[in-house]
Amino acid sequence: TYIMSKVKQWAWDSAEKAVDDIIKNLKSGIIDKVKAKAEILKVDNLDLVDIDEYNVDEVIEYEMNA
Repeated sequence: TYIMSKVKQWAWDSAEKAVDDIIKNLKSGIIDKVKAKAEILKVDNLDLVDIDEYNVDEVIEYEMNA
C-alpha cells in the first residue's frame, strides 16, 4: 500500500499543479474562461482534486476572485 499511496499522491499533486497552471494562464489573460474550463476538464486524475464538469465553473469563479 505504500507504493499505491505514493502513486496516488503523485497523481493528486500532478492534477493540482496542472489546474494551478491553467488558472495562472487564465488570470494572466493568456486564455479565457471557456478555454480554461476545457483544459481543466482534460486534466488527468481530475477526480482526485474533486473537480468535475458539475463544479468546474464554480472552481474557476472562486479562483478568479481569490
